[in-house]
Amino acid sequence: MAGVVPFESADQLKDLRERLRESHVVVRERGNIICVQVAEGAAQVGTQRVVTSGPEDVLLQTRLLEDRLRRVLITEWKYELRREYPMRFVSRRTGGDLLAQALGRAIGGLHVHPEHSIEVRRSGPRGFPGVVIGMKARYEIDIPADVLLKRGVAVVGTYVMAESELARSWPGQDPQAKRALVGRAVAVEGDELVVQGREGEVKIYAAQAWIEPNKANFHSVLRKVCGRSFDHALAALEGKIAAFNDAQRRIADTDKIAKVVLGLGPLDVAAGMKAHLAMPLRLKRDQPSHLRTLTEPTFVFDHSGDKTDRYPDSGLTKFGPLDAESFTPKAPTIAVVVPRQFQGRVETLLNRFRDGVRGSPAFPAGFVRKFRLTDCSFVLTAFDGDVQDAAAYKRACLSALETKEKINLAFVFTSAAQEHLTGNDSPYLVSKSTFMSQGVAVQEFQVENITDQPSIAYPLTTMALAVYAKLGGTPFAIKDSGQPMARELIFGIGSAQVVQDRMVKGERYVGITTVFNTDGTYLVSNVSREAPYEQYQQALLDTLRACLTEVRDREGWQPKDFVRLIFHVFKPLKDEEATAVKELVAGLTTDFAGVEFAFVNVVAESPWMILDERAEGIKAGRGYKGKCVANRGFAVPISKSEMLVTVTGPRELKTERQGAPRPLLLKLHRESTFTDIDYLAGQLFRFTAMSWRRPYPTSKPVTILYSDLIAGLLGKLRHVTNWNSDVVFGKLRYSRWFL
Repeated sequence: MAGVVPFESADQLKDLRERLRESHVVVRERGNIICVQVAEGAAQVGTQRVVTSGPEDVLLQTRLLEDRLRRVLITEWKYELRREYPMRFVSRRTGGDLLAQALGRAIGGLHVHPEHSIEVRRSGPRGFPGVVIGMKARYEIDIPADVLLKRGVAVVGTYVMAESELARSWPGQDPQAKRALVGRAVAVEGDELVVQGREGEVKIYAAQAWIEPNKANFHSVLRKVCGRSFDHALAALEGKIAAFNDAQRRIADTDKIAKVVLGLGPLDVAAGMKAHLAMPLRLKRDQPSHLRTLTEPTFVFDHSGDKTDRYPDSGLTKFGPLDAESFTPKAPTIAVVVPRQFQGRVETLLNRFRDGVRGSPAFPAGFVRKFRLTDCSFVLTAFDGDVQDAAAYKRACLSALETKEKINLAFVFTSAAQEHLTGNDSPYLVSKSTFMSQGVAVQEFQVENITDQPSIAYPLTTMALAVYAKLGGTPFAIKDSGQPMARELIFGIGSAQVVQDRMVKGERYVGITTVFNTDGTYLVSNVSREAPYEQYQQALLDTLRACLTEVRDREGWQPKDFVRLIFHVFKPLKDEEATAVKELVAGLTTDFAGVEFAFVNVVAESPWMILDERAEGIKAGRGYKGKCVANRGFAVPISKSEMLVTVTGPRELKTERQGAPRPLLLKLHRESTFTDIDYLAGQLFRFTAMSWRRPYPTSKPVTILYSDLIAGLLGKLRHVTNWNSDVVFGKLRYSRWFL
């Protein structure tokens, strides 16, 4: 039985949940609040209501089961929760610390423990409600900052946490969950840390502060602990983490957890109601209603659609790029900036890039012949200076730009030794800023990757593809399996946070919009001016308006056309954001026969996994990789508006130690008027094979990938003196400078 109370406000709902925590499960159901008695003798709250076991009450059923599992975790199994909704907890059982396993000994306060999440869902594969169990490795640094300082760990510059009296608490809470981010440590004064927070500088005792337990900080502490044996210790730890994430082990661990839960028997979730659970769901390939197989795209290399190939690189070798006849410049001039100490090796590499690698099937024709050019010339600027000398790089870049010849692109040769450098100290970023300020896109190549071996053909193949795209070329597109009736555009929407300190007030954001045709060809991108977060939505709408207007005019849309706009977004859109986009586009498309929308949130990190117990993997070196890893292209619907899509299969894994890849989760926003989730999933899957950065599939669709690349580079370039992001509105507007 349950009671019904009319919903009045969020505060009312919160108050009821806190007040009835031990006796009721409190759920909002449309305009009502349902209070279900779960404790013996609990009084009815509100008007009486019967909870059924039918599908009409699946929301209440799942919430009751979730509450029961929470009580089992806390009271019976003695776990402490890092988070209540969805439940998340760290298993600190003896022998489970992956770091201790790797080193053969425990290190006080430094751990890598398994972290689990439990989410009870109303819908899942085959339409069943169920429980999603997530697992990952969690880095923990439970060593106070004062101890770290004594050990020589660089605490200044890191973000630190402290226990907060204002932090929300709940029964069975993990003590570490009470720590909240305070700010970035900027100085040490005696036994106190000076911390830059949102409200300015504050001082906290180092003995009552902990550095943020991210991977970089963890490695910093581990390096101090292990000293000279750090590299060996890190390799051993990564091996343990890889084994923990292995697909075979993931199947075994999930089944093990399920058997333990099933051992509890049917769970009493409320008076007169029991929940029956089963082992993890197994899907069969011959049941298309439960498991779809998406087809890989066929690539096209001419506008008539006659020249096609299953693979981008072999198609380019046979046919050349899609726009070979119209592409310009046919004989590009490339500026080359290189430290003099590497000049000889670089000259050899440039010849191989232009003319090909003899004896290698991967890049025999070279850039000029493969992309049907007439020539490619280099203007080389060698300079005296170290590979970490940003000032020397800048002088060389300025010198290269003074040439009388028109520079179409720049090659900058850097070193892995400078990867950690940022802002004005980074030769790569300073060089990129210098050339891009003059409208010249930049291609980087690290000198450590230069080799005399035929294997150099593979990185040159990748570089040639990106260079052609940066020059404004269209290497290939997806062959249409049948044009949609509507004029269709696909938008990628992203953002870049452009402040150096996460805790400083006045955070500013850049809205990023990339636009693609239905065949995957990149049309244009737009980047908004920097704006405070509260103005970010309007800034993003402005970039969207500019892109849509430009494409509409360039493509020559007619009044009789139907228009379909598909948005791939990096974060869930709020209802008001989706409504604002619809209103904006509606105002720009009043002259057309109709317009429909689809807003697809693309989630890369979720607890869902799709594993294949029959997959044997593929040979890699002396062993195999990808055992029990599902192939690319499996799609599993988990609700009417959600679908899982595998985009990384055994062949796409880099090494056998990469672990089980996660599928992408597609979530269709309720404001969408085009709701064919199967069509959207197939399109998004094809877009993961459309990158002009590398000639093989990526783990994200290019709509999201390109936005991420733009965001990442804009964030880094902002800290270079005299950089002006307005250059991406000018000559670089149609260049894929970010690849």
